[in-house]
Amino acid sequence: MKNIFNFLRFVVSITLLIFMMYLSHISVENKYCTLSNISIEQDENSFVTNDLVVSYLRENMLHPDSIKLNEFSFTKIENLLINHPSIKKATVYSNWHGKVSIYIDQRQPIVRIQTDEGGYYLDEDGLKMPLSSNYTARKILLTGDINSLNKDEIFLISKRIYNDKFLNKQIVQIDVKESELSLIPRVGEQIEFGKIKNINEKFMKLMMYYKHGNIKNVEYKKINIKYKNQIVCIKK
Repeated sequence: MKNIFNFLRFVVSITLLIFMMYLSHISVENKYCTLSNISIEQDENSFVTNDLVVSYLRENMLHPDSIKLNEFSFTKIENLLINHPSIKKATVYSNWHGKVSIYIDQRQPIVRIQTDEGGYYLDEDGLKMPLSSNYTARKILLTGDINSLNKDEIFLISKRIYNDKFLNKQIVQIDVKESELSLIPRVGEQIEFGKIKNINEKFMKLMMYYKHGNIKNVEYKKINIKYKNQIVCIKK
């Protein structure tokens, strides 16, 4: 008798479990996700906003609110977001109830390049990044004969200035003429830099000039650091 009771209890338990799984499956099939949270890694740039993310997902028919829970794909949404020109990294997840959270890292521009055909940024990985209609980053502006330089040269000099706290604040523009650079500072003399080679030596001379060079406070129009072992100062 006891064995029969245990068997019946087992059958009832299994039946209830199957019934609950069936109800859960039906519930998931008919339930839509909801976008619960968008978190954007903040820095001095504001290329990516919550509104931009929502609009971008809707335009591409991947807004979570329009996706059933059992059809939800993290990978699809992440890949779509990463393909946005201002987004470097995206992580998407949801809980059991279908509440979706999105975490985003923005791309970081280091220089703005202006050509006759238009403008664009290079980011910290050396990749092209289009200008935004919503936001303009205050970065070094590169102008002039851009085609006389290759992309690696542009990235090399831009990264070197960007990574130096003093130079990043001091240099506001780089003008190119026949592959030679003129650095235009926020204050002070224009700097004739020359070609993109021996850059560490040239920047060492520039920093020496800023720290110790102009002790008599003479007003110069330009300083020239492109020649080896010398700094040439041109008076106004």
